[in-house]
Parts: sequence; C-alpha cells; structure tokens
Amino acid sequence: MGSATEHKPMKVKIIRGVMVAGVLKSPGSTIEVAKNVGELLISSNKAELVVEAAPKKAAPAAKKVAAATPKVATSKDKPSTPPKEAA
Repeated sequence: MGSATEHKPMKVKIIRGVMVAGVLKSPGSTIEVAKNVGELLISSNKAELVVEAAPKKAAPAAKKVAAATPKVATSKDKPSTPPKEAA
C-alpha cells in the first residue's frame, strides 16, 4: 500500500488556460503532473486524460522451414504387387 504522499505521474492535455504550479499552461499543451493534480484538472474541465497507445510487440519471427528436396522414386520405394493367383 502506498503512502498518502506518494504521487504517480499522469499525462493530461490542457483544454483551457490554467495555472499549474504557478506557471500558465496554454490550451493544447500536454503536461505530466501528479495523479491528484491531473484528476483535479480533469474534474474542473481544464484538462483531459492523454491515453497513450501501448507499444506494439514485434511479431514472432517466422520459423524457417528447410526446403524439402524432392524425393526421387526408385524401384525399392515402389510397393511390390503380389503375384496374381490362378483362378
């Protein structure tokens, strides 16, 4: 469990001019603030949460399949046919 003073960062996009930590932030700017400050800005309609897309994982490398060499049929490979029985 985290302490009461622990602040996780949060990215927000400013949608209305606002002072953050004594500095004027213009609409359209994206800033990183403590979670509690970000939630305050969002709840007062001064900012919106920035949702970053998760980085795509690289596709697994395709397994290399050894090129199969064509098998040449020999007389040993051919099934022997049983001799025909006299009727």
